[in-house]
Amino acid sequence: MTRDDYLLEIGVEELPPKSIPKLITSLGEGIARELSNVQIEFDDIREFATPRRLAVIVQSMADEQPEQAIERRGPSLEAAFDDAGKPTQAAIGFARSCGLDNPDSLDRMETDKGTWLVYRDRRPGERIDTLIGGVVDRALASLPIERAMRWGATKRPFVRPVHWVVSLYGETILPLTLFGVAANRESQGHRFMAKGNITIKHANEYKEVLGSAKVIADFNKRRTLIQSQLDAISQGANAKVVVDPDLLDEVTALVEWPQALCGNFDQKFLEVPEEALISAMKSHQRYFHLTRDDGHLVPRFITIANIESPRPELVVAGNERVIVPRLADAAFFFEQDRKTTLAAKTERLRHVVFQSQLGTYHDKSSRVSRLAGDIESRLGLSVDAARAGLLCKADLVSDMVIEFTDLQGIMGAHYARHDGESANVCDAIREHYRPVQSGGDIPATDGGRIVAMADKLDTLTGIFGIGQPPTGSRDPFALRRQSLGVVRILIEGGYDLDLFSLVDSAGELHSQSFDTKPLKDYLMERLAVFYQDQGIQSDTFEAARHANLTGMVLVDFDQRVRAIQSFRERAEAGSLVAANKRVANLLRQIDTSELGEVNPDQFKVKVEQEFFDALETKRVSLQQIKEFDAQLMSLSELQDVVDRYFDDVLVMDEDPDVRSNRLASLAQMRQVFLEVADVSMLQV
Repeated sequence: MTRDDYLLEIGVEELPPKSIPKLITSLGEGIARELSNVQIEFDDIREFATPRRLAVIVQSMADEQPEQAIERRGPSLEAAFDDAGKPTQAAIGFARSCGLDNPDSLDRMETDKGTWLVYRDRRPGERIDTLIGGVVDRALASLPIERAMRWGATKRPFVRPVHWVVSLYGETILPLTLFGVAANRESQGHRFMAKGNITIKHANEYKEVLGSAKVIADFNKRRTLIQSQLDAISQGANAKVVVDPDLLDEVTALVEWPQALCGNFDQKFLEVPEEALISAMKSHQRYFHLTRDDGHLVPRFITIANIESPRPELVVAGNERVIVPRLADAAFFFEQDRKTTLAAKTERLRHVVFQSQLGTYHDKSSRVSRLAGDIESRLGLSVDAARAGLLCKADLVSDMVIEFTDLQGIMGAHYARHDGESANVCDAIREHYRPVQSGGDIPATDGGRIVAMADKLDTLTGIFGIGQPPTGSRDPFALRRQSLGVVRILIEGGYDLDLFSLVDSAGELHSQSFDTKPLKDYLMERLAVFYQDQGIQSDTFEAARHANLTGMVLVDFDQRVRAIQSFRERAEAGSLVAANKRVANLLRQIDTSELGEVNPDQFKVKVEQEFFDALETKRVSLQQIKEFDAQLMSLSELQDVVDRYFDDVLVMDEDPDVRSNRLASLAQMRQVFLEVADVSMLQV
């Protein structure tokens, strides 16, 4: 057995840039998985990708499988031979299928269910040249391709049409045909700077050969190079480059030989809100913008070219010409939009459908306004939340947002400020979509948080109300994110608000009558996920959830959960949890509603009175303790009397009155603990 590097390169038409990182990662994982499945050993896999190619190098790959041990079990001994000891047709047929004429040459296998005929043999492993086709085919079949294409006479779809395939094991071409293209050692360099085919003699020469043909095949190397070029240009321009990681990945996926160039635009465009200029540069042209130390834009940009031009000034001039119409559009839209107020634009929302069964965005704005005003009143604040809720969707009909959809909320804030609305209203409109992604920032102001909650709760109650909750594959209204957004705002904002009461209030504002229980259950599921993502066990969450809660005030619930999580790690937790489990199991066997009050006159053992007194004292003292962790530690002080109670008292006494009284004592204990947590649910 020998080992050498193996190169697979699939040359294609330009790939969708945002899909390249997922495609190449999946290809590397798929090749590794399939090689392992066929028992081909290798050391490591390197992945490469450019707009025109996906490639992997399997380092130190074996040229064949190890020797294969073959074992096939045949019929049982009883079925294989008749009473005279002659082989039956079952035995003869099995032997022939194994290439043997005589069933007597088969081995025997002893099992607990009897003796069986078995065929055993050792065969040399298959060579890689016979295995590689299946390995690659299966790896390609598992790629995450969103929109596959078919071309020519090929029936099998792929992400883009395939033009060449390289399949080299060391210096040897391994036989492989993909999408009608037979593999060889011919690749292609840069489309403009290295026309024609290039020959790869050995798999380990791949990076160097492509580099000489003006292609940097390593995605991460290109990304690092672009970042260093951006930094160098920004330092020379005495400005700061703002690098969005997603944009950096996208431009890395668009070029094979990156060249960063700096251009300018007219200073007059800085009169337009900076967010609009940035959106035009980033979303439409994939430019990186530059700022001063104070964070404000300078009239410059950096573009990443895919060619090393002998006259880079011409490339820069071309990019400067291209960006002018986009910035001019933004300036025109900004001027046009300010001719009418946001309040006037809300009337146009009557013609924009939010959801066919839930009405228009005008209906939604009205509901959000009323709910935001209600929340503001509950919190005792004065932040113009109702006004902000009424105007928060008005910019959806503005020319700027219709063209630059990522500016919703942002442009509304600018237009509100132009209209003379209060700072509270402007901030709330700007922030009310937050958090816009998992883990993103929540709104910074009270007004923004209130309107954000109102907006999200309106969507949640409406979509759940009409019976369209998210599924495993569909969540068009981003209800998972909206749910966690409400949860995080309530907790991180420190608001003393009952989540379930807010849900009911939001539901009542719809023109239809909705059952809010499914949404409340869903919110609890999302809350459980919220804590699991932070490393908090599910039984901790359940212990808090099954306490005697009055409503669902998340800021208190969060403190309760974290106190339980901390308490479960203490030495006192184990025995206290065990005692509560014992109590819960005893009470589960009876109807506790039939238990009366504890009657001290029926106590038969001294510890019963001590137990009763300790519980009553603890019930009163807990009311004076505000912190949940301190309450749990206070409850742990009951451990001694609880242990003595179970040691000295037979709860299930033969006397029904005594038994009932003792069960009532345990029910009293359980209620004392449930004021803090149902610790019986903990697994410690």
